[in-house]
Amino acid sequence: MEKCSKCGTSFEEILETGFVGCEKCYEMQSMKKAVDKLFNGKKHKQN
Repeated sequence: MEKCSKCGTSFEEILETGFVGCEKCYEMQSMKKAVDKLFNGKKHKQN
């Protein structure tokens, strides 16, 4: 079970609750894969 190194929130908890524990959660491999899949690899760009 992968957990955030900063807040200890697990990827499973994020899936269950829909809430991310902190900004560092986005660095978990599972989270990166989920976000990429959700957005089909599209990148955010600023105008």
